[in-house]
Amino acid sequence: MSEKTPAKGYAAHSDSTPLALWNFERRAPRPDDVSIEILYCGVCHSDLHFARDDWGMASYPVVRPARDRGSRHCCG
Repeated sequence: MSEKTPAKGYAAHSDSTPLALWNFERRAPRPDDVSIEILYCGVCHSDLHFARDDWGMASYPVVRPARDRGSRHCCG
């Protein structure tokens, strides 16, 4: 069985709910992965469109913000 890593993110659970803290698990990093510790994150207008499924391609829960800053935690 592969090791899981606990993670947290702000997620939209439907197109009509606000973003809320969500605890989930990620697979263990593989040899070609980079693990980073997110220190800061921003949400842009495109993230809100995606969370509200304005473009018809959301799959819930959505953890979308991609403008993050952090430090490298480990490399595979």
